[in-house]
Amino acid sequence: MTVNTFRIRFGNKGDEMKLNIFYILSKIYLILMISTGFVLAFLDLSVSRELTTWSMVQMAFSIFALPVVFKLKRSKRINQLVSLLIILPIGSYYTLNYISEVLSSGAYIYLYFNQDLILISKIIMLSYYFIPSIHLMMAYKYQYLNDERLNSHLKIPEIISLSVEVLLFLVPTLFVLSGVFEFELTSILATSGILAAIIGLAIQANLSNILSGVFVNIERPFSPDEYVSINDMSGKVIDVTWRSTRIRTFENTEITIPNELVASSVINNWSRTDETNLSEGFRLFNSLSFNPKHDPQHISQLLQNALKKVKPVDGRDQLDFQWVKFSDVDEYGLKFLIGFDCTDLFMKTSQQDSVMLELHKTLQHAGISMTVGRLYSQMDADVGLEALQSSRVSEDFEDQFSAEFNPYNEAIKNKVLLKKVPIFMSMNDDELSLLSESCKRIHFKDGEMIIKQNEPGSSLYIVADGVVSVQLDVENGHRKIVSKLGVGDFFGEMSLMTGEPRTANIIAESPTVTINVEKEIIKKLFANNTHFFDTVSDILAKRKIDLENIKVMGSENNKAVKSLAVEMKKAIMHFLS
Repeated sequence: MTVNTFRIRFGNKGDEMKLNIFYILSKIYLILMISTGFVLAFLDLSVSRELTTWSMVQMAFSIFALPVVFKLKRSKRINQLVSLLIILPIGSYYTLNYISEVLSSGAYIYLYFNQDLILISKIIMLSYYFIPSIHLMMAYKYQYLNDERLNSHLKIPEIISLSVEVLLFLVPTLFVLSGVFEFELTSILATSGILAAIIGLAIQANLSNILSGVFVNIERPFSPDEYVSINDMSGKVIDVTWRSTRIRTFENTEITIPNELVASSVINNWSRTDETNLSEGFRLFNSLSFNPKHDPQHISQLLQNALKKVKPVDGRDQLDFQWVKFSDVDEYGLKFLIGFDCTDLFMKTSQQDSVMLELHKTLQHAGISMTVGRLYSQMDADVGLEALQSSRVSEDFEDQFSAEFNPYNEAIKNKVLLKKVPIFMSMNDDELSLLSESCKRIHFKDGEMIIKQNEPGSSLYIVADGVVSVQLDVENGHRKIVSKLGVGDFFGEMSLMTGEPRTANIIAESPTVTINVEKEIIKKLFANNTHFFDTVSDILAKRKIDLENIKVMGSENNKAVKSLAVEMKKAIMHFLS
C-alpha cells in the first residue's frame, strides 16, 4: 500500500478498491469552493434583490460546474480535458475573486463571517496557489489512473505516480511558504538536501532495488500471471513491487527476487509467444544422436511419425509445432534436433516426457538405439533388459527387403508384429507362422482413408509403418480426432471377429503401411483351436468396455466383462461359422 492510497477490501478475496487521497481532497475542495460561490451569490441576489452581473455570472457558473464535476468520470476524454484544463480553472479563479470581493465589500448580510474573516481570507489567498495543482491532479486521475486500456500498455510504477502527485502539490506549497509566510526558501531547500543525502546513504541498497523496480515496471518484460525464467529460477509471476519481484515456482514455493538482480538478468518470458506467425505455445528443442551407419532420411521420417503420434498434455489434439532437422555429425554419431511446443510452462516437463516416450517407442520398434557412439561404448548392458524382450535382433527383419517408404519398419517380419497383438498372443509359433504367411501388406498415401465409419468390414489392420488418426463423425459434417496410432498398433479387431460395422474413421497421417488380416485365415485357425474363442472374447470384451467408457468399479467391472465376454463369444462363433 502506497502513502497516497487506501485499499478497501470487500467481497471475495482479492476484490479491492483504491482511494487516492490527493484526488479525493482535490475534488472535495473544488466542490466546496463552487458551492460556497453559489451560496454567496444566492444570498446576494435574495437579500439585495438586485440582479448584479457578478452574482448572476457566479450562480450560472456554479449551476454549470457542479454537475460537470460530479459527472467527469463518465464524460468523454476530450470533454474531461477541456473542463479540467480550461473551463473549471478559469471558473475557479473567478469564484475565488467573487468570494474575496464579497467578503471585503462589508455588506451587512456577510456580518456572519466577521469573526472568521481573516481565516477565510488566508484560505482564499492559499487557494490561488493550489488551483492549478487541483485541476492537474484530477486530470491525471481521469486521463491515466482510471484508464484501464492505457494502464495495460504503459503501467507507471506506483512510486513514480506518487512522486508526480506529491510534486504537483509540493511546488505550490514552497511558493506559499516563501510568498505568504515569508520563509527563507534557500534554507528549506538546503536542509531538505542534507536530509535527503543522509536518508539516501542509509537506504542505498533499497534505493538501488527501487530504481531497478522503476525500470522493470516501465519496460515491463513480464506481468503478473506470466511464466518467466530469471537466471536459474522459473515460475509464475505473482507480483512486482518497488523493491522485489515474487514468483511461484514449480516446487510450489514462493521466491522473492530483488529488482536489482532482475534488472541485470536475462529474462525468458514463456507466456509471450507469437501465435500469428509461429504457434500458440512456446517451443522446446531436444537433441538425439544415432549410429552414423544409419540413413538420416529414414531416421528423420521415424522421428516425424513419432511427433505426429504425441498427445499433448495441455489438452490439444496434436502438437502445433513438429520439427525435425539433421543438424550435425560429431563423435556421438548423427545428430538430430527435435522441436515441439507446449502452452503451459508448468506442463513443460510432462510434455517433454510424453514426447521422449513416444520417440523411444517408435525407435525401439524399428530396432534403433538413442544412445550410441562414445556414450554407448562406455555402458554395460543391464541384465534386466533380457526380461523385457524389447530389443530388435537380426532375425526380426526380412533379408534383402525392398521398402516403399521406411526400410526400418517395413523390413520387420509380419510374425514379429502379429505376436504383439493381444488376440494372437495365445497362438503357438506354427500358428503365428501360418497367420503371418497369409497376411498381405497394403500401402496408403498421406491423407488417404483406410477405414470409413459405419461401413461393414471383416479384417484387422496392424500398422507396420507410418501414423494413422482415429476420427469420429460429429455434427455438421465435422470429425473429432480421438487418438493416433503408430507402428505396432492395430485396429479393426471387432469387425474381424464379430462382423460389426466400423466404429470410427481411420485416416493415414503420413505414408503408411499396414498388415491386413482377413476373416478366412482366422476362421481356419479357430476351427482347430476352440480355446481361442474364450481368450479372444475376454480380450475384446475388456477392450470394448474401455472404448465405450463404461464406468463400473470392482466386482461390477468383472461382472460386466464376463457378461459381455459371453455375448462376444457367441457373436464370434456365429460370425466365423
